[in-house]
Amino acid sequence: MASETPRIDPREIAQNVCPVFRLIAQVKSQPTENTLVLSSPTDGGEMVTLTNVRVSLNKQFEAESWHEFVCRSSDSGDVEFLVLDAVPCVLKENEQISVDGIVALQQLCRKFPEIY
Repeated sequence: MASETPRIDPREIAQNVCPVFRLIAQVKSQPTENTLVLSSPTDGGEMVTLTNVRVSLNKQFEAESWHEFVCRSSDSGDVEFLVLDAVPCVLKENEQISVDGIVALQQLCRKFPEIY
C-alpha cells in the first residue's frame, strides 16, 4: 500500500509518475475555499512553497498547521496537484515538528517504499 502512495519530496511533484502520493506540509494560507498555499520541507531544511493547490475537501485549514496530504497528480495544467485527504499532525503544547525529521522520512521512504 505504501509503495502505491509514496511519500515524496516537494521538488519531485513535477516528475512524479505515481497518480496518488503523500506530502507532509504546513498550511500557509487558504485563499479560497478550494485552494491552499503550502510549504513543504526538502533537503537541507529548505521550505518549498506550493501555490494554487486544489482541495477536494470541504474543510477549513488552520494557517501554520501541519498535515500529511494524500494528493492526486494534476492532469490539467491549471494546478500542481489535488488534495484528496488530509491527516493533521497533532502536536502537544510547546511541541514543534522536526523539519529534519520530515526530510529524513522522505528519504527513507524513497529507499524503502514499504515504509508507511
